[in-house]
Amino acid sequence: MPTNIDANVVFYGHLSELYQLAKEGKIQTTLQGSHTRPCKFWTATKILSGIKDAIVISHGPSGCAYGVKRAYKLTNSRNSGSPYEAVVTTNMSEKAVIFGGEKELRGAIREVDQKYHPDAIVVATSCASGIIGDCVDDVVNKARSEINAEIMTIHCEGFAGEYRSGFDIVFRQIVDFMEPPTPERQSQLADSVNIVGAKMGPERTEVEGDVKELKRLIKGMGARVHSVIAGDCTLDELKQAPSAAVNCTLCLDLGYTIGRAMYDKFGTPLNSTILPYGISATEKWLQGAAKYLGMEAQAAALMEREYAAIKTEFEEAKKYIEGKLAIIEGHDAIKCLSIAHMLERDFGMRAVIYNFHPWSTEARETSVDYLLETGLDPEILITKGTLAFGKYESMKQTEDELLEFIGGLDADSVVYFGSSLSFPHIPVVDLNAILNRPRFGYRGALRVAKCIKTALQYGFRPRSSLTKQMVFPKNSGLASARSLTGKLAQDLPDCTVYGGKKRGKCFNE
Repeated sequence: MPTNIDANVVFYGHLSELYQLAKEGKIQTTLQGSHTRPCKFWTATKILSGIKDAIVISHGPSGCAYGVKRAYKLTNSRNSGSPYEAVVTTNMSEKAVIFGGEKELRGAIREVDQKYHPDAIVVATSCASGIIGDCVDDVVNKARSEINAEIMTIHCEGFAGEYRSGFDIVFRQIVDFMEPPTPERQSQLADSVNIVGAKMGPERTEVEGDVKELKRLIKGMGARVHSVIAGDCTLDELKQAPSAAVNCTLCLDLGYTIGRAMYDKFGTPLNSTILPYGISATEKWLQGAAKYLGMEAQAAALMEREYAAIKTEFEEAKKYIEGKLAIIEGHDAIKCLSIAHMLERDFGMRAVIYNFHPWSTEARETSVDYLLETGLDPEILITKGTLAFGKYESMKQTEDELLEFIGGLDADSVVYFGSSLSFPHIPVVDLNAILNRPRFGYRGALRVAKCIKTALQYGFRPRSSLTKQMVFPKNSGLASARSLTGKLAQDLPDCTVYGGKKRGKCFNE
């Protein structure tokens, strides 16, 4: 990396320096209008969607429920092979906004209980019901004795807090579903852990996913996972969760929120670490679990077996990638910090996080603190593009800024961790494109190392000029606004979106 700092660079230094500047108000930490995050209602319902046999009643206009259903509940049903999971709305009209929607809410609660027979009903307030001040708690409290399901209110109207607060409020409040530990339950669950901080329902049934890998490692240690909260967990599992031996965080920030709430209320121990990308983070995660399970020897034996299984291939790949420069796309703060930890500690690479928005230092304070406390202080590069109007993850401006900054580095010395739709002149590792997961644990570390090696070996191959024109159209002004990036990145691609006038036919026909 060059020592001279060009005019496009907003910040170049270490994470600790950026953190201090943000705390002192010396660097912009607000998001631009085009960089907006989901609202509090969306993030709250994302967590709620991971509780099985629970119905969410969206108390507001129908559009709020439509978004949640499409983004979360339908995805959960596809992944788990379960029947369609309902999201109900009180469908507040203009009249209800003026005169109140409590009558509609009472009717919806009764109808849901009689029609779906859920284990739990959660009433989630939207902006409309929050602004007019509907007495939702009174309605819910009166309904509690009239229905069979357990019921709870989550006040998550989008205007009443930033997006992160939706995650936190749900994780704190679902603790109210839980029951105090009993000696009998603690005996039954003495060999079990909860994985806490999961943001959305089940993983795909036919894919070796990251959480499945953590379950496999826990089982290999001689223990078991009681519940993933809130990732396809049942109400019964939630009730018994405080009796497990330990809570192990998945996402550190969110896992800490519920883990701390359970510790304060029930005394359930908490094993709090970053995402287990790589060997070092995985071992820290396993050792923390083993401490409370009384399985330190079993954990040590497991770690020895797991490393032995990948040792030859891993060390061969490490020799090839050690000392190389890794530039990590910074829009996902939790992931990029965890990847930097893996690349530096396990692979011996130099990690630079690119366009880690200063806003993330406040939104992800728990993870930043943890990383710095472990002695890791990665380099951060922020260019003007990340503070400009445009697509938050990447756009033509940020591509040009990065290429200008790294100058004449060749494809043998640098690899880019980010979207495979961007940065065509740099070898790319797109972890989201690794469908044959896991990416966590020992097997995940080997898979990532081999992906880096492959990217570097084939870095001489030019990217398709047609692909670049599709992602960054020529003479389009704000390129990202008209690009196909969003469409190409859809979970379930649909060729009709490319067809123009020939809708319904694939774009090359």
